[in-house]
Amino acid sequence: MNRLTNYLGLPVLALLLGTALAADPAPVAAERYTQAPAGSSLVFTFTQLGAAGSGQFGKFSTEFTYDDQNPAAGSLDVKIDITSLDTQDAERDDALKSADLFDTKSHPGATYVAKSLARNSTGGLEAVGKLTLRGVSRDLRLPLTLKPSANGLELSGQATIKRLDFGVGKGEWQSTESVADEVKVQYKVMLVRAK
Repeated sequence: MNRLTNYLGLPVLALLLGTALAADPAPVAAERYTQAPAGSSLVFTFTQLGAAGSGQFGKFSTEFTYDDQNPAAGSLDVKIDITSLDTQDAERDDALKSADLFDTKSHPGATYVAKSLARNSTGGLEAVGKLTLRGVSRDLRLPLTLKPSANGLELSGQATIKRLDFGVGKGEWQSTESVADEVKVQYKVMLVRAK
């Protein structure tokens, strides 16, 4: 029996180990996505003199990495062209772009960068990152809803930020009596798999 073990032990052990290793699934790489050319929107809603107003940013880009089994390995990178804001009112748009508000001459762009994703207490997905606006960076967790689309994913959600936290409101615009501090941002991004 010992002689049989000596002859067969190593090959059998190697065979068993090889089978076990082959049975382990290869780690799934996170999928990379980029924003599709059409179908996305980035809308902001504010309150001015007690009345609701809204606008949107016409130009922004998004890169997204996602692994459903390992959200922490995901990422979200959004670049926004603040000069592309449009509230359907040219006079108001000019005021928003002025030095007292967005100051688009000095800060034409904003970014949101999340180097990881996480599940919240209810199981929902969130991006864990920083919003940089008007040169000020602050932590911001963005709720994300993901749905399959024809060519990739639809990412959507909404968040509320305080404009004064980012210095959007100097001089007379610093008062919250005319324009509320809280601004709601709603986003829908159509994503396609990166090549």
